[in-house]
Amino acid sequence: MKTTIQSIILTSIRRILERFERNAPDYPFIDTKFDIVSGRDYDEKDEPFRQRGCIYSWIQGRGLESLAKHVEYAEAHGEPELAKRLAEMLRSVAASMEKLRKDNDGRLPFAMRLDGSSFFQQPPSQGNFSDLFYSKGLFAAGRILQNEKYIQAGRNLFEQVLEAIRNREFRTDQQSFDPKNQVAYTPGKFPQGPRMIALGGIADFLDAYPQETAWQDVAEVFIQYIVQHHINQGDYPELQKYDFIESLDSNERPWRDGSVIFSDPGHAREFTGLAGKCLWILLRQGKKADLVEEATYLLPKVFCHVFDYGFNRKAGGISKGFDLVSRTPANSDMPWWSLPETVRAGLEMAALCPQMRQEILLRTGAAFQAFTQGFLQPNGFGCQTRSAKGDIINVIPAVSDADPGYHTNLSLMDAEQLL
Repeated sequence: MKTTIQSIILTSIRRILERFERNAPDYPFIDTKFDIVSGRDYDEKDEPFRQRGCIYSWIQGRGLESLAKHVEYAEAHGEPELAKRLAEMLRSVAASMEKLRKDNDGRLPFAMRLDGSSFFQQPPSQGNFSDLFYSKGLFAAGRILQNEKYIQAGRNLFEQVLEAIRNREFRTDQQSFDPKNQVAYTPGKFPQGPRMIALGGIADFLDAYPQETAWQDVAEVFIQYIVQHHINQGDYPELQKYDFIESLDSNERPWRDGSVIFSDPGHAREFTGLAGKCLWILLRQGKKADLVEEATYLLPKVFCHVFDYGFNRKAGGISKGFDLVSRTPANSDMPWWSLPETVRAGLEMAALCPQMRQEILLRTGAAFQAFTQGFLQPNGFGCQTRSAKGDIINVIPAVSDADPGYHTNLSLMDAEQLL
């Protein structure tokens, strides 16, 4: 597994770097605008949202975090020249994005034209996913580039996002490209996603500022909120124990679409992995022992339970949605990203909870096999989506750009450290 992980990470990041270096004079942004399976670049014959004139803040923000951590990865794996080139790319992309952020009064829309204007109608909010991804990325870039301005700007924006989440003022800015994946903001509906994704950034702040107890406290508060409200521990007898509830209503009860209570098994895996990342740092620092003990007891059980209802064993993949009431898939399409997220979560849980190690690793191995045998392409990227039958299908889970080394590579980097 370790050799395969290294090959995936280095093959894909080299492709991202080569594309940037080829086009940087005219396009100083991360460019993953190509068909993952055929390798064809998107061009003027494709939909405008696939073309270079549509710059996704999600991709650039995730990409800054990815590039920063790939610099460290390349250095640690004896690739100093690759690390140097990636750092130069990181410097250029960060500067380009900071110019666009300045043009947008300090915040970025979900997608922009080259002049910084919003590509789609932008709903107002006190905090959104573009803010969240970009703040994490800018902070990570600042640490690698030793740029205090980036570090402080990323921290300030990240703290604003955390406040918006706490105050229920966070609003998704995502534009849906899949009719089966309705992501628009719904008043009174509160998904766990903002807290879950924030945990990835909180882990970086825990690592950067071990003496600041505020980061230890916010890690505990965010993990405990999801554990207490989004995981059924017996509060909802109509559901099974350890079911993962994606969204709550304004009374902090499971959100219902008619009779459906929706679970996103991939998001459950992602939460388990990002919470696990925080727990490992807290364990290493000797902090929050009660939280670590409680979560170590619960999360491995959630990992196994949700895997069992979300994993399509016949086709090899994790369904996008599952109805906790009827116990049937609510969306049987299988995006790629949940599999590497599962590998990270599984290896973390197996290490934290050795008494469940065998059953956790059986599921982790199945996820890794499903990714490498069903999704992975020779260019190091996973095709975006497969159907419940296992066919590669033209469905966009979030955006049409290929993953900039975020879901796949960052998950596998964390996993590799535990092998």
